Amino acid sequence: MERLSLSIGSQENSAAANSSVDPHEYTLTHSTLEEASSEHGNQNVMNNYNNGAIIQGALLTSSHDYNGFTSTEQETHDVGESVAQRLQGIRGHVVTLARDQYGCRFLQAMIDDGIPQEIDMILDEVEDHTHELMTHHFGNYLIEKFFISGKLTFYQFQRILRYVIMDVQQLKHTCMNDHGTRVAQKMLTSLRDPVQIACTVGRLMYITVPLLKNANGGYVIQQCVRVFTESCQKKCMAYGEGVPILRLVESIILNSGILSADPFGNYVVQYIIKRNILEPPVTKRIVQHLRGRYAELSMNRHASHVIEVLFRHSEPTDVVIIIMELVNSPDFVNVLRHPYGNYVAQRALQFSTGLTHRTLVHTILSNYAYLHAHPYGKRVLTFIKGIRRGVHGMDL
Repeated sequence: MERLSLSIGSQENSAAANSSVDPHEYTLTHSTLEEASSEHGNQNVMNNYNNGAIIQGALLTSSHDYNGFTSTEQETHDVGESVAQRLQGIRGHVVTLARDQYGCRFLQAMIDDGIPQEIDMILDEVEDHTHELMTHHFGNYLIEKFFISGKLTFYQFQRILRYVIMDVQQLKHTCMNDHGTRVAQKMLTSLRDPVQIACTVGRLMYITVPLLKNANGGYVIQQCVRVFTESCQKKCMAYGEGVPILRLVESIILNSGILSADPFGNYVVQYIIKRNILEPPVTKRIVQHLRGRYAELSMNRHASHVIEVLFRHSEPTDVVIIIMELVNSPDFVNVLRHPYGNYVAQRALQFSTGLTHRTLVHTILSNYAYLHAHPYGKRVLTFIKGIRRGVHGMDL
């Protein structure tokens, strides 16, 4: 029986590498492949994939060693098969292989070999299954390998990038997946071409808010801001694409009220406040955008953290805006007595100065009767005492 590229034959070095392996057992033959196209054979091939027989044999002929899995010591594919034979051996089976632990490793090894014809064939077969594989517990590593291997040509890289980003709804669901979010983040860090960056961020802009309201999706947007903020400003303008990452940040600012109160979105709002990009700065823009809602947001579990971060990173004039709105709010006492709001009040005391600080302290103390016996209100009073004693690094 004629053996294809995934056959290990009866080579002594392969058998020696794993004495428990019968070198004739792990063989992909013409008849095996023919079974895949027969009415009943597909299940038989899948069973072979699932028990690792075919794939382990394939790996034994690879020039790579993955996670301690035994390979031949040959540095090249010195097993007598041509590239054409290797391609014939797996053509039509790439997606099935990608779903298998050993098969996925074998395909990754082919990508690392960097043979253009092999990479093209793998790309051809994963085109309609890219997002399915990105969310698969084994297949995701194959899609990741395209981005991190450094072996793809520019146009091959362009192909896999297009497969990932062209359908924004599929991209959204993939970014929200435990496996998909990791691959998407790897993809973002691998982008170097300014046009590719602009296109990718441009697609993410359509799904920014839903991603930010999801734990996994939020990591993708945060990675996007982290990686591209500086590079986009320097590179993308030269290509007439504008600065897409800044437009994405604009979208976060415009939705900062909703996102600040979201369990996951608040983290990205905090992140862009700390980075403080744009002109005028992000902090100033967000301070203005949240006006009229500071008391409400101060009593929200998630948004209260955003307000505290604003105090730490805003200019003094913007700190004044927030504090004066709180002081003049009919809900100010409720903020002081709130399990989250009292922390906002303490940060306001910590970062206020001059007349604003004195006004804040006076307003709090004028409500002493409502605070001193309250479990949260008395924390604010205690904080004021600490300031007067210099405990918090301040002195009235």
